[in-house]
Amino acid sequence: MSSDLQREPHAWLIRSGRNGERESRALSEGLAIVGWAEVGDLSAYKTWQELTAALQMAYPSTGRTVIGNWTGQLWKFDTEIEYGDLVLMPLKTRPGYVAVGRVSGPYEYRADEPEDFRQVRKVDWVRPDLPWEVIRPDLRASLGSLLTVCGLTRHDAAARIAHLAAHGTDPGFDGDEEVTSSAELLEDAASRDASNPRELTIRSLLEHWGLERRTAPVISTIKSDLASKGLTTRPAFTEGALSDIVALVPLGTEPGGPSTVTNGGENIEDVTEPEPMSRRLGSLPARLVSVYSSVDLTFAKTLMLQHQFSQVAVIDEDGTYHGAVTWESIGQAHIASEDPTLANATVPALVVDHDALLLDQISVIYDKGFIFVRDPDRVRVTGILTASDLTWQFGTLARPFVLIEEAENRLRRAVEHFDLDDLKAAVPPHQKSRVKDAGDLTFGNYVHLLKDPDRWRKLGWRLDHDQVVELLGRVRNVRNDLMHFATDPLSEDKYAAVNGLLMLLRTAEPSP
Repeated sequence: MSSDLQREPHAWLIRSGRNGERESRALSEGLAIVGWAEVGDLSAYKTWQELTAALQMAYPSTGRTVIGNWTGQLWKFDTEIEYGDLVLMPLKTRPGYVAVGRVSGPYEYRADEPEDFRQVRKVDWVRPDLPWEVIRPDLRASLGSLLTVCGLTRHDAAARIAHLAAHGTDPGFDGDEEVTSSAELLEDAASRDASNPRELTIRSLLEHWGLERRTAPVISTIKSDLASKGLTTRPAFTEGALSDIVALVPLGTEPGGPSTVTNGGENIEDVTEPEPMSRRLGSLPARLVSVYSSVDLTFAKTLMLQHQFSQVAVIDEDGTYHGAVTWESIGQAHIASEDPTLANATVPALVVDHDALLLDQISVIYDKGFIFVRDPDRVRVTGILTASDLTWQFGTLARPFVLIEEAENRLRRAVEHFDLDDLKAAVPPHQKSRVKDAGDLTFGNYVHLLKDPDRWRKLGWRLDHDQVVELLGRVRNVRNDLMHFATDPLSEDKYAAVNGLLMLLRTAEPSP
C-alpha cells in the first residue's frame, strides 16, 4: 500500500467524444467524462472478468477484440487513474488546442445525468487552452491514439505534461529528437554505421525541412536530398501516419557492398522514381462489423437495422470469410424461401488488398455499394469501404477548396468599390497592366492591398486590421499549399485559420 501512495503521477490521454460533445461540460465543471453508459456503474465490477462480461452483455454484437479493448480503457478510468495524475484532452471544439489538468477526485457514476455523461472523474483543468504547437513532435505523436482513455508513458510523458501544466511549455526529454536543419540531419544519418541508423517520426522528418505536409513538391525535394546523400528511409516516409517512425538508411554505392539496401522484402522509400500521384486505400476503410455464419438471419437483420448498415460481412471467429449479407440479398432469399437462413442470404462480395489503388475501385464501389478490404497481413478481411465513405472522403479533400473559394469571392466583392489605382498598387509593377478590376487580383494581391491602412479604412470593417491581415497571410499560404497534391489532410491549425478568416468575412460582408 505504501508503494502505491508514493508512486509518481502518471499521465493519461482522455478524450471527450468523437466530435468533442462532452468537452464543454468537462471544462466548465472540472471533469473528465467518458461514454459507455450502457454498462452502468464501473465500481460494481470487482474484477477484469466481471467488467468484460458486463460489456459483452451491454454490447452483444461487438466482437471479442473490441470488448477486450474497451475493458482495458474502462478499467484504467475506474481503477488505475489516481488522485494527482495528469490528464491531457485534445479539443475537438477548438482545433489546435489541448486542455491539461490534474485528477482531483475518484471515479463517479452519475446515474441521473444524460447518457454519455455518467462516467466521470473530477479534474482540475489548470490549462484549458494550451496551443498544440507548444508540444514537441514526439509527444504529439503519442497523442495520435484513437482510444478514449490511454496511458502516456513514452519519453518522460508524465514529467513533461506536468511541466506543461505548470509553465505552458514542453521541456522535451533526454535524447529528444531536436529539429535542426535538413543538412545537419542528412550529415548525421550519412555518418552512421548501417547497424545504427538515425530514427525519427515522419512528422519530425518533415520539420527538418521546415514543412508539415507531404505535398508532391515536398516529397520530391526530400527524395532528392536523400538520394544526394546516398540515403533512403525504411519504411517509406510517403506511407503511413505522420507519427510513424522511419530510419534513414544507406543505399550503398556499389552492388554487393556492406551498406547496400535492397528491395528484397523491405519497405524502403524509392528515391529514384517520381512519387505516383495515386491515392491508395490505405487507412480509408472503416473497421468491419461482421456476424458468424452460425447465427440466424433474424440476428443479422436486427444488427443491420440497429446500426443502419446496408450490408454486413459474414466471418467466423477463426477468420473464415463467407461473403456478405445485404438488404438486396435478404429480399431475394425471402422470395426464394418461406424461411430463409443466413446462408441463403449470403452472397459473394469483392475483397481487395489494403494497398489497392483507390481509383481502380471507384466504379466497383459505386456499382456494388461497397467492397471489403483485407488487412495488411493479406489474409484477414477487416475493413469495408462504402459509396458513402467514398463521398465523405472526397468531400473532406474538397472542403478546404470550397471554403477558400468562398473567402476569395467575399474579398473580391469587398474591394470592388476600390478605384483602379488602388487595385494596381496591390500587384508588382510588371503585372499592373493586366489589372482591370477586382477580379484580376490573386489571393496574395488581396494581402498587399489590405495591408495599407488607408485602403483598409475604405472598407469600413469594424475588425482589427492586424488580425485580419495576419489571417489573410496564413490562408494565402494554405491556398498555395492546396494547389499541390498532398497525401496528408490539412492540420487543425490551418483549418482554424481558414475558418477564422471566413467567419470574419461573413460578418463583415454578410451578403452571400
